[in-house]
Amino acid sequence: MENQKKSFKQIVTTHGLYLALVSILLLVVMYVTNTNQNWAISLVSFALTVLILVYAIKTFKQQNENYLSLGEGLKVGVATAAIAGVLAGVYAYLHYSFIYPEYIDTVIDEARMQMAEQSQGMTEEQMEQALGFTESFTTPFMMATFSLIGSLFFGFIISLIASLIMKRERPAEI
Repeated sequence: MENQKKSFKQIVTTHGLYLALVSILLLVVMYVTNTNQNWAISLVSFALTVLILVYAIKTFKQQNENYLSLGEGLKVGVATAAIAGVLAGVYAYLHYSFIYPEYIDTVIDEARMQMAEQSQGMTEEQMEQALGFTESFTTPFMMATFSLIGSLFFGFIISLIASLIMKRERPAEI
């Protein structure tokens, strides 16, 4: 059992760091290439997230005599996603606070333009209220928080699916 705990910590830490590195690297790539939202980068990010989480769960299974319960798989996947989410969230906070703070202004300006184009029936007061709502959710802290929440949510879903596929219970001991 001690070996299992050691391998758990080692696996989730290592794979969590890899996943965080991928998330940070993709954010830097978006910054350098001046792309705010790109479906190709999102697809690459999702694919790498799936691969890293599946590999973490598979590694845990291999180090535990090729057995894996649903709970163990979820624990490995969510813990890996949590480590990655915290690290990527901290970087996102620093990124949007100090490296690229003008991104927030860009998001708010885009929201303002969309509202102006689609403001059928909206009063000026309603538009300002909607913009205030947008501004409250586009602070560096909120963006970092959503990064963590997203990491945990997708980590749970991906881990659930992967664990159900890879599940192999230990035989009952007599």
